[in-house]
Parts: sequence; structure tokens; C-alpha cells
Amino acid sequence: MRKILIIEDDSFSAKRLKKLIMDIDDMVDVHGPLKSVYDVVEELSVKNDYDLIFSDIRLLDGDVFEAFRKVRPNSFVIFTTAYDEYAMQAIKNNGLDYLMKPIDSKELSAAMDKLNMSSPVKEEVHDKLDVLLNDTRQYRERFLVSKGDELVMLYTDDISYISKTDNHVLAFTQDGTSYSLAMSMADLEMALSPDKFFRINRQYIANIKGIKKISLFFNSKLIVKLKGCNDDNIVISKEKTLQFKKWLDK
Repeated sequence: MRKILIIEDDSFSAKRLKKLIMDIDDMVDVHGPLKSVYDVVEELSVKNDYDLIFSDIRLLDGDVFEAFRKVRPNSFVIFTTAYDEYAMQAIKNNGLDYLMKPIDSKELSAAMDKLNMSSPVKEEVHDKLDVLLNDTRQYRERFLVSKGDELVMLYTDDISYISKTDNHVLAFTQDGTSYSLAMSMADLEMALSPDKFFRINRQYIANIKGIKKISLFFNSKLIVKLKGCNDDNIVISKEKTLQFKKWLDK
């Protein structure tokens, strides 16, 4: 029996979709609805063998792309939405399927024909999904940080660089002011736009606006001077030098 998963945070919409599916094919096994990013990650981490997934975009605790980046579904995904939101253009551009709410039964029937597609076609759809997840990634624009007895907004454009010392991660502005961030360097690397930030080495992440000087070093390495930073010996390894140059030369 073929299995279909519904990802939908609205109970009425989920019930209606399940009824429409069963009216078209009462031999399928319909699961869900999953209502949150957390639920989707939990489910697909242990059970990722569905034949088809119908997924709303916005869920209770975020958008479904967050979940799919953590656990890539091994099945077709057809997106459903009530309005032409920001992600729909990316979905259209990548040639992926979507249904506008309220879902039309004829359009749903055509979508369910995806169950009969061959494996090579499925691989093509998976590749398109990977591109979509990259296109719809939303990067951090700001952090809520402590400054004395106040909470202030630290915008990523104002960060010169981020450094890790011992177990502390600090963001520095160009004037040398520091703010503690409650995130690991690895998580920050994923959360910050790769167009603006670069992981120089294990200790530093630099904003392109925070780079003051770049010097050639021995064995094809580079030394970088950052605005607001007293460290004059920030070395970029030979392995990362080419990647760093490409990042700068966009």
C-alpha cells in the first residue's frame, strides 16, 4: 500500500485534504498531519519511506524548509499554500509542484499521479528540491544581545567579526565593542549569509565589511587584519586561500 504524508498546521485544511485524497484513491495510507518543524524532523528521522508528501510551507514553529534542510525527504513533495508567498516564486522557478488552497480535486488527482513516476524522474525532483532549499534559506539579520542591564539589537551588518576564545563566542563591531552570542561557531556559520561572512579559521568568522588588510604569507597562506581586532596574526590556511579569494571576488 502506498503511503502519503500530510504536513499541515491547520486541522481543517488537513482533514479536507485527506478526504480529497481518499476520494481519489481509497487504497492509499494517509499519515499526519504533522504541524511543526519539530514534528517533521522527528518523523522523517525515523520514518522516511513515504511515496508522496503534501506540505504546507508555514508551520507552527517556522517554515517546512527548516525541517527539510535537517532531514531531506526521500519522496516527492508537493507544496500547498493559501497565498502566493515569498517561497512560491522559488518553487515555480525550480519546476517543483504546488497546489493553491483551497485545493481543487482535479489538480490534486493530477498531482497524485506523481506516485507512478519512475526512479530517474524522482532523482531529478530531489535535485530540484535541493536547489529550492538553498534558494529559500533565510539568514540571520540580527541578534538580541545583552549590553549591561539592557537588551539591544545587534544587526549582522554592524558586526566586523566573530571570534571564539575558550568557551566564549563574541561578536565585535568595528569600534571594538563586543557582544556575547549564545551560539556555537558552527551554528553561526550556517546562520549567517555566506555572501557576507566567511569562516576564516576555527577561531574567526569575518564580515566582508570588516576586512581591513590582506597580506601574502609563506606557503600560499594569507594573513588578514580585521577592523576592531588587535590580533595581527590571523592566518588563512593554504587550503582555504582559494575559497577565500573566490568569496572576495564576486
